[in-house]
Amino acid sequence: MNTKQSLFNAVGIAVLAAMMTHLAFGAAKTETPNIILILADDMGIDSIQALNGKSGIPTPHLDRLLTQGIHFTDAHSGSAVCTPTRYGVLTGRYAWRSRLKKSIVRQWERPLIEKDRLTLPGMLKKKGYNTACIGKWHLGWDWPKKGGGFTEKMKEIDFSEKIEGGPAGCGFDYYFGDDVPNWQPFVWIENGRMLGVPNKQLSFASHYHSGKGIGVEGWDLEAVLPKITEKSVEYINQQAETKQPFFLYFSMTSPHTPIAPSKPFQGKSGISRYADFLMETDWCVGQIMKALKDRGIADNTLLIFTADNGTSPKCNFTELREKRTDLQNHWRGMKADAFEGGHRVPFIVSWPGHIKPGSKSDQTISLVDIMATCADAVALTLSDSAAEDSVSLMPVLKGEDIATPLHEAVICHSISGVFVVRKGKWKLQYSAGSGGLSLPKDKNAKKKGLPTWQLYDLSSDPKETNNLINGHQEIVKDLTAILRRYIENGRSTPGTPQKNHNEAIWWPGLPWTKN
Repeated sequence: MNTKQSLFNAVGIAVLAAMMTHLAFGAAKTETPNIILILADDMGIDSIQALNGKSGIPTPHLDRLLTQGIHFTDAHSGSAVCTPTRYGVLTGRYAWRSRLKKSIVRQWERPLIEKDRLTLPGMLKKKGYNTACIGKWHLGWDWPKKGGGFTEKMKEIDFSEKIEGGPAGCGFDYYFGDDVPNWQPFVWIENGRMLGVPNKQLSFASHYHSGKGIGVEGWDLEAVLPKITEKSVEYINQQAETKQPFFLYFSMTSPHTPIAPSKPFQGKSGISRYADFLMETDWCVGQIMKALKDRGIADNTLLIFTADNGTSPKCNFTELREKRTDLQNHWRGMKADAFEGGHRVPFIVSWPGHIKPGSKSDQTISLVDIMATCADAVALTLSDSAAEDSVSLMPVLKGEDIATPLHEAVICHSISGVFVVRKGKWKLQYSAGSGGLSLPKDKNAKKKGLPTWQLYDLSSDPKETNNLINGHQEIVKDLTAILRRYIENGRSTPGTPQKNHNEAIWWPGLPWTKN
């Protein structure tokens, strides 16, 4: 065989390989993708039936989404509760860098996201995107004060005036939702305007919600989830008629309390009202998938499904286990905890023509990575002062062979401000107890001579049963040094050092004494 013939054969083999790749994954799209981020509320990995052999709760739409894209097995929310995770999703920055060092933004509180900070929607607007947030916000508003200005006191709020800040102040062109479904005011908000004046004292007391507050007459908790799903589908349909790419942040209100499945789902699971609500949550994801398919834009849409933290104890784990469903099958703990069950979350990404269907990645990632990933998807370079903790997942999404971890380490946070440092198989947790709502508490651990920190090898002990803190002090020192460097540099990614809120490099809750 001569040299020319050998070259011809080699080229032919390369072309054939390229054709096979094309047939397997579809033609890679070159146009700017639409981006949809679905963020479920209080939903751990074990809530997806295809990922949990001990669940009797059907989730057919999420199961199907798993077959269409890539699933990350080791994804973590920035926090084990909602507000700080949402901050991280929209800024690419850990929330403890902001003024919020623990817990959540409270009722009537001012916006958490800084006015000059680049956000995910703000970034996409630079690339010509139309942007929408539909559903839960829970990042604070500038509530209008009677006589002018803003207030955080309910009795001073003028509910007839437009609410400033909020989604519109963070780069969203459109918002529809109810801020936080389990808090007053019980009213729809659209682009800063309340759709009706909340002037009625409402009371909700049942086995799925207990609370009261000001709202509009006739407010129906069971209508919330179907309505925001309907609005999301409506937005997709509208944008499909245009040539402008769009970003939809569908911030779900489920399966967080109030556990309020709509009538078509009540009793559908045959397990519990919570299980019904989880089934409806899955159905809502299916509605988004259906809308994309019906409008012929699924192939040019980057779709991400994840959750803001792990499963809430409001699901009643004991009742579910009695009915052959274990939502703590793989991980210890629950929402609010520093344990894995508090912040290990589902993370599924679909993008036809770019992501191999039915693939899986064991890379340790964080929800703060969404911003850099989207920047990569639209060929935008982030400045050093934006998304300081965000790493692009695009190499993994495209199936590239990656020899090293995307992150040197990933940081997680509990409701009480307990830090977790995760590097490879090692997890260091700076508390004796859960760091959240579950027992045991760690207040008396030191007096009793018990370890006040926890170190686990998750490769051999995923349920965190064997505390190795006393035998690996070099690992403890290494992980603590990483956390300190991330805090003092104002970032965890390469780049120019940045400043945390008020230039803080220490605050109560950090695992070292103030200098």
